[in-house]
Amino acid sequence: MLASVLVGVCLVMWFLQNYVTSRRSYNLVSGKGSRFTEIKLRTPAKILGWTYISVVLLLSVGVPYFSVISTSLINLRGYGFRPGNFTFQHYIDLFTENEKGIRALGNSLVLAVSAATICAVLGTLIVIAVRKFRSKFGKVVEVIGLLPEMLPGIVLVIGIMLFWNQIYNVIPLYNTLGIMILAYVVLFLPYTIQYVTSSFTQISPSLEAAARVFGGSPAYIFRRVTLPLIMKSVFAGWTMTFIIAFRELVTASLIAPPNTLVVSTYIVREFEQGSVSVGMAMAVLCVLFTTTALLILNRSIDRQKEH
Repeated sequence: MLASVLVGVCLVMWFLQNYVTSRRSYNLVSGKGSRFTEIKLRTPAKILGWTYISVVLLLSVGVPYFSVISTSLINLRGYGFRPGNFTFQHYIDLFTENEKGIRALGNSLVLAVSAATICAVLGTLIVIAVRKFRSKFGKVVEVIGLLPEMLPGIVLVIGIMLFWNQIYNVIPLYNTLGIMILAYVVLFLPYTIQYVTSSFTQISPSLEAAARVFGGSPAYIFRRVTLPLIMKSVFAGWTMTFIIAFRELVTASLIAPPNTLVVSTYIVREFEQGSVSVGMAMAVLCVLFTTTALLILNRSIDRQKEH
């Protein structure tokens, strides 16, 4: 019942947001040229700005990551930060003696890549269908695509679990990695929809109109005009889904098949067993994977700008 009330409140906010943005919208990407302007700040403003950034980074990134990394390197927790009490053995164990750790990393990687790819394709198709064919049905499709973001994750996952358990004899998807991919797609599809929608609404209709004047077919216009302009947002949605799915805990805790571990459940299990340093070593590797994905995304975007 509480989840239903939450959905109602979120729907009201969504319709209000649509009303406001439809009255005040701006096309930032058009056929006209543009010129960037750089504003130079004065020295006091620079000092104030860098101080604010440093404090935010220290509190939100520095302190938590220092705790995680230092804990993963401590040999005996009782001795604390002392010379000779640091070791890389916990990382070595993850790749040598701890087979479950390697399998957890592999499972998380497969699930995250699969869910991110499916979300990128489905989200892009949904946005294009809604924006191209402006109708009430399109609005309904867009609302359905955003509904998972309006519900608590645990409520949605329990609903998926109960539904697929009831039709197990028809489609035996429950208790497999397939249902985890399905749950990830349902949970994280709104991220791709929001990213692509934000990029799509900035494209001026004059670009597609010009392509149609010169005889371009709808498929050609999408491939050569629309898709290159929204590809950055598609990549951003893919990366965001990958990062969140790689560390997802609620879904994996509720519907993961027996004896199937992912990064998040592996870390929780190590904490429960008292192996905090091993769990923190896995957390550091998780951060490295997601950071690498962000760096690859930024590099791909930079290459697109160069061309």
